[in-house]
This record gives sequence, structure tokens and C-alpha cells, in this order.
Amino acid sequence: MNQRGFSSITLMGSLVIAFCLGLCSPARGEAPVLKAGVLDFPPYYIVKNENDVRGSLAEVIRKVLDRAGYTYVLNGYPPKRLYKNIADGTVQVWLGVGGVPDYEGKVLYSDIKVEEIEVRLYTLDGKPLLRKMEDLKGKTVILQRGYGYGGLVSFLEDPRNKITPDYTDGHELAFKKLLKGRAEYLMDYRQPADAVISKERLSGVKSIPMKTLGVHFIVSKKAPDAENLLKKIDAAYLALKKEGAFK
Repeated sequence: MNQRGFSSITLMGSLVIAFCLGLCSPARGEAPVLKAGVLDFPPYYIVKNENDVRGSLAEVIRKVLDRAGYTYVLNGYPPKRLYKNIADGTVQVWLGVGGVPDYEGKVLYSDIKVEEIEVRLYTLDGKPLLRKMEDLKGKTVILQRGYGYGGLVSFLEDPRNKITPDYTDGHELAFKKLLKGRAEYLMDYRQPADAVISKERLSGVKSIPMKTLGVHFIVSKKAPDAENLLKKIDAAYLALKKEGAFK
């Protein structure tokens, strides 16, 4: 093979490699994929698996991020992992509540309240309904592992209050424990608790509200250009709401 033929082959090979790299590599300046996360919280969030997320608030997130022009993925996580991911920036956006020790001080909150949820104290007929957190001192209380209950978890886990937390994973299991007498009281959010009570047709359960929490868009401070990201999310939500996309 002569030198000219060898040079032509070398040039052709270089062009093929460059073309492949152009296909396989992200374009220069292309925006990174935004990562949004949620936890299982029916009916607002229903996590079938990490990549199969449904529910009314999941649709709000999708509509808002679509309107804001972001490319994104929406994944479901256990509570503790979601909170850790929000704190360290692995997840940049979620729609939830404040008062979570794992990410408090590490996130930005929208001023817009998208929804309200209630934290309620549950017990069985025949047991007294306690109206103040202080009345739980010395009691055993069933709690969802990883939940912050709008900051109430700090009181519940404070050893000075001599409250014994009985941690569980899943709202159905929590009510099974209550019905079996594992504890006199169960703290849970009304919406997923109502779903369990209706589905299992539970009777003899009563409850009282302990706190009402606003649901807001939350952005990790470690997200790129976090303040601008939150502004775009707020603007997209307000535009959609004005158009009647949300009740």
C-alpha cells in the first residue's frame, strides 16, 4: 500500500470516530436532565417501582416541568433516601412539605402552596383521643420510618418526652399494628390513612388533627442555578393554574 492510500484510510477512520463521538456525546451546552423525586403517598403519589410513579401530585410535577421547558426524570424513593438525595442534590426537585430534619436548611421552598395535608393522631374506639403533643409523653406511637410529620418527629423522638416510637414501613402495616394493639396511637397523614381505612374497610378507628401542612415545590440548594430553577417552576405553575390546569 502506498503512502497516499494509507493516509486516506487514516483520514477516513478519523472521520468515522469523530462522527460516532458526535452521536454518543451530549451536545456542547446541552442542559442536563433534571431529576425530580417523590415518595409513596397515595393518592398523591403512588410508587409502583422507582420508574413507575403515578398520582395527582406526580402529574402536577410533570405538567409544571414540561411547561417550564425542562428535560427531566421522575423517580420514586423510600422517604429517607429521597430526603438524603434532596439534601445532597442527587434529586433537585420535589413537591412536598417542610419540617424534615434531613433536608431542612439545604433546600429552597416556593411561596406557592399547591396543596394542604393533615397530620392526624389515630387510635381505636375506647381509647382517649389526645389533643396535644404533650399528652403523648410516656406513650408508644406507631410512626412511618423516615417521615418528618412537619417537624413533629423531633418532639416524638426526643428522649426527654419518653415516647416510644414503633417504626414501620407502609401505611397498611401501620394500621395492622394499631389493630393488633402494638401501640395505643398511630400518627399518619390523613390522605394515605383514609385510603387504607377505605380499602380495608376498617371500623372502630378514630382520629384527631394535630397539624396542617402546606405542600410546596422544593428545590435542592445544590441544584445548578437553584434560585432561577425555582422561579421558573413557580412561573410555570402559576401560568398553568391561570389556564385552569389545576383546581
